[in-house]
Amino acid sequence: MSSTPASPPRSDHPGRGAPIVPFAAALFAVLPMSTDIYLTAMVDLGRDFGVDIAGVQRTMLSFTLGFGLAHLFIGRFADRIGRRPTALVGLTIYTLASILAASAPSLDLLVAARFVQGMAAATGPIVSRTLIRDTVSAEGAGRALSKMGAFVGIAPLTAPLLGTFAAHLGGWRATIVVLVLYGAILTTVLWRRLPETRPAAVGGGDGISIVAALGRLVRHRVFLIGVAALAAGYGILLTWLTTSGFLLIGTLGMSKLEASAVYTIGSAGFVSGSLVSMRLAQRLLPRHILRTAAALLILGTTMPALVLWLGFGHWAVILVTVFPFYFGWGIGQPMAIAITMQPFPEMAGQASAWLGLFQQVGGIALSLVAAHFGGGLATPLTMALGALLFTAAVFVPPPKVR
Repeated sequence: MSSTPASPPRSDHPGRGAPIVPFAAALFAVLPMSTDIYLTAMVDLGRDFGVDIAGVQRTMLSFTLGFGLAHLFIGRFADRIGRRPTALVGLTIYTLASILAASAPSLDLLVAARFVQGMAAATGPIVSRTLIRDTVSAEGAGRALSKMGAFVGIAPLTAPLLGTFAAHLGGWRATIVVLVLYGAILTTVLWRRLPETRPAAVGGGDGISIVAALGRLVRHRVFLIGVAALAAGYGILLTWLTTSGFLLIGTLGMSKLEASAVYTIGSAGFVSGSLVSMRLAQRLLPRHILRTAAALLILGTTMPALVLWLGFGHWAVILVTVFPFYFGWGIGQPMAIAITMQPFPEMAGQASAWLGLFQQVGGIALSLVAAHFGGGLATPLTMALGALLFTAAVFVPPPKVR
């Protein structure tokens, strides 16, 4: 499939001719880095502040809430002032908020810092999806996003082990210091090398209001289908990220190293799924790929629930049963993004923003269900509910071509 740029990057800035996909992946990776870096340290954070799973989950949900709300305006900024300045300003604020979070003396201040950190982090996925939409043809978007997903997968692949190592040296605060370093280094690299990709003329899309943009988006059934799939899939992921640390370490008694192995090897499944998605995109329609992903998501959420119900808690058993979810999400996520973004070249930033916002809402809703029931068996059962919702979305018949 062709990946010829639909509109070449502008050259009135540093970084002319720079490869877009690695930069887009590094930006997108701000999200998994921010959520996965202290998965195994969440229990320590709870002990430090004297709170239970619901208290610790506030730090993750405040990040997610800030991340979601920022989508209301960052997409329009990216369409109006450009992708490059939006990314640089967002990353600078992200780095400063990370410094505040790492030094927070109370849980309330940590929650507030994570909220600001989440708002700034939203520039990463919004701009990264927009960079791909700007520079890759519609036919090649799925393959490019799958390639980006494979690069992004390096973050959740390494973040749990990196976080475990950092926590061993300096506690949960050291894990957030890693985010300070990531933000500062990425800001420097992108300032020197990231090209501006916003087309010179976007058909007036930069003047479309937030509400008007939403009105245009929801008239496309393909957008609604894609958003529903992404909201359900991310709901599964965020449920796992916000509650599994207490399940694996607290309830099942795993060591931090064993829990890190579950997260790290599982994330390798996400990378593998993204690579497979690249191959499948050359031969299959996106909706067929999404249906394959749906089967894997159901398998990777019902099997963990079954083995926990039967009393099996060994880390290798949990890993084997949850692995199909990671693999299926790696296959399905880039295809869902591709079909959702494709119809909106004139307002790619706002399409990316609304997509991300709805995805975050789905994630928060499902993760709150699992936390309300105290985690444990409720974690995979809630994930299974998300898999059923994802399946229902991707099996909706596609709109007829007139």
